[in-house]
Amino acid sequence: MLPARLIAVATCALGVRARKLWATEPADAGNIIMTAYPLGNGKLGAMPLGLVGEDIVVLNEHSLWSGGPFQSPDYIGGNPPAPVYTALPGIRETIWETQINNDISALYGDPAYYYYGNYETLGNLTVKIAGVNKYTSYNRALDLETGIHTAEFKSNGAKFAITTFCTFLDQVCAYNIQSNKPLPDVTIGLQDSLRSNPSSNATCDANGVHLRGQTQEDIGMIFDARAQVINRPKRATCTSSHGLSVPSDGRTTSLTVVYAAGTNYDQKKGTKASNYSFKGVDPAPAVLSTIEKASKKSFSSMYNAHVKDHNALFSQFSLDLPDPEKSASVPTATLMENYDYDIGDPFVENLLFDYGRYLFIGSCRDGSLPPNLQGIWTESLTPAWSADYHVDVNVQMNHWHTEQTGLGEIQGPLWDFIIDTWVPRGTETAALLYDAPGFVGFSNLNTFGFTGQMNAAVWSNYPASAAWLMQNVWNRYDYSRDTHWWKTVGYPLMKSIAEYWIHEMVPDLYSNDGTLVAAPCNSPEHGWTTFGCTHYQQLVWEVFDHVIEGWEASGDKNTTFLETVKETQSRLSPGIIIGWFGQIQEWKIGWDQPNDEHRHLSHLVGWYPGYSIGTHMWNKTVTDAVNVSLTARGNGTTDSNTGWEKVWRVACWAQLNNTDIAYTYLKYAIDMNYANNGFSVYTTGSWPYELAAPFQIDANFGYSAAVLAMLITDLPVPSASKAIHTVILGPAIPPEWKGGSVRDMRIRGGGSVDFSWDSNGLVNKATLHNHKEAIKIVDVNGKVLIHQ
Repeated sequence: MLPARLIAVATCALGVRARKLWATEPADAGNIIMTAYPLGNGKLGAMPLGLVGEDIVVLNEHSLWSGGPFQSPDYIGGNPPAPVYTALPGIRETIWETQINNDISALYGDPAYYYYGNYETLGNLTVKIAGVNKYTSYNRALDLETGIHTAEFKSNGAKFAITTFCTFLDQVCAYNIQSNKPLPDVTIGLQDSLRSNPSSNATCDANGVHLRGQTQEDIGMIFDARAQVINRPKRATCTSSHGLSVPSDGRTTSLTVVYAAGTNYDQKKGTKASNYSFKGVDPAPAVLSTIEKASKKSFSSMYNAHVKDHNALFSQFSLDLPDPEKSASVPTATLMENYDYDIGDPFVENLLFDYGRYLFIGSCRDGSLPPNLQGIWTESLTPAWSADYHVDVNVQMNHWHTEQTGLGEIQGPLWDFIIDTWVPRGTETAALLYDAPGFVGFSNLNTFGFTGQMNAAVWSNYPASAAWLMQNVWNRYDYSRDTHWWKTVGYPLMKSIAEYWIHEMVPDLYSNDGTLVAAPCNSPEHGWTTFGCTHYQQLVWEVFDHVIEGWEASGDKNTTFLETVKETQSRLSPGIIIGWFGQIQEWKIGWDQPNDEHRHLSHLVGWYPGYSIGTHMWNKTVTDAVNVSLTARGNGTTDSNTGWEKVWRVACWAQLNNTDIAYTYLKYAIDMNYANNGFSVYTTGSWPYELAAPFQIDANFGYSAAVLAMLITDLPVPSASKAIHTVILGPAIPPEWKGGSVRDMRIRGGGSVDFSWDSNGLVNKATLHNHKEAIKIVDVNGKVLIHQ
């Protein structure tokens, strides 16, 4: 068992009610992604299986990608080799004549030169305990508040406790074995059984076991990993299979392994000055140095420091829902398998909310890349969609929950990713394709600045992706009011995107109504190439509004630019057009159909997560149109049956104050799309529905955001509005969450609010902290709770 001093730290962090995933059996080695519990420190990911006697920990390193300049010297980010913007007038002319253009291939990059690549698993840490195979009293758990994974069991008359965590402070993952009796022989190894061209090289020496490999012969990305025993005993020896064996001495009851890894990827080398190489130094020296430092520390010191660091983030916010069925005492897999959306379970609903925050802390820390489609966790060399960065909803959704729950400060990897990997090539793309200032990208990005347009307009023609991410940029400033960050990071990005869209919003020569529209445009993954896509009009209006609202804090003295933004915003074709069956039109041309259950809610981006529609929430004509559009889109089953489309619907219904539908869809998402380990996965498209690969983390993060939307509505105040900032508490809290409470909900303008509600879900108590600006806080019925 853990020493008493470690147990004390963990208990202190847990508080009143444990927030854990737990099981009474090891993870399934044949279904790792749906049964293992993940650990991470931003750069390193680990999935311990908790196998008795011969354990496996699946290892990930955030930057380990194939492709790009690590595949071919001819990689140019998907861009055409020369300007192609001369094709635009002809493309637009066809649109003005016929409403659509089925051929914009002149803007595509050449697929022969994509070299897009994949995020890849690194390998496995193996730990063998001699003679241990049969066991009883098994328990495996992941503590969300401490970031500690444990596996406990009895074998051969001894008690064993395996404790694993990945620490941000020491940049290692630690694996500790403790027993109440002397440990048998223990052998550790690093293995990579997936790569063969070239095969990775495993060795063992005085510095532990070493795994080194490359994603491709000669040019490929180099990765380097080491595992060492803390205070390595002199009796430890290397085995013929390149493992490290620690023989039993008949006295030692504890052993700790530390693991570190790195690659030669360098995000700062994605500039023209670096020839877009992204190639840094050999990672081996840094990995060795990290291991040497960590192996001189005690397990308890690393453990205590890690728990303090992790819990400092996790405890920034708390949601407490009731546990009427005593579900905390039931294994998580059982809860997930038995979860019924007709009934629900507030404990599970709370647990998955906490899990989303936990996963973000584990996959997004200073110096790391932002979470990809799988966070940082994969057991494959070819995960679905390359486990890349889809920026037509997924990356945005990954960050929706962060600001309100106190995790905004650790979003730095997203800003670094945009600045370092997107802006350099994206600036080139804007010039080549549009002869435009600013930068642009399309539906999907890798880690090597792939900003060109791929060869299927229906999903690849999406130049509004950066504009959508400006919502995240604005939220960082609006919640933090960090003017230094806004001046140096946020505003320069916002201005660049505004400059791009000032150039690319063109007169509508089909309607001839004097407005400006995006053309050519495709609503994300849906419909024809046309003009005036509602999604674009809403997003660009918001970008311009952010520039105007944030002008004074920006330090920008170019008032001519400001006036151009205002004038362009005033001429935009409206992002709210109510169509023939009462819906918000998805296109300026009324092609919408009431039976269209497409997975995306692109035309409602201004309702949630944006505000260009939401600012009209007191206008019944507008809210009725949102209701009609949401009803037409269904519950997220018909098209793809994903988790992310369901939780987006939940958030939209919650903002409409429709508690019944919001809660029903939330429960439905859990029932349909969350595996036994809480990961969000796909589901087969027809009855009988079954969970299926791939794992896609956006719905884990999006779930947390959807719950937040049920708890609070807090929209930006438009720059032209004189209205007081009004916050609604409890827009869609179901009675099943009776007596619940929230602590430290961040609000726009800085500060936070604590609140609780009665047995009907009506907020009846609220306390405001550290908010200096005028604000009105009301309940769902409009009753004023706080006014200052």
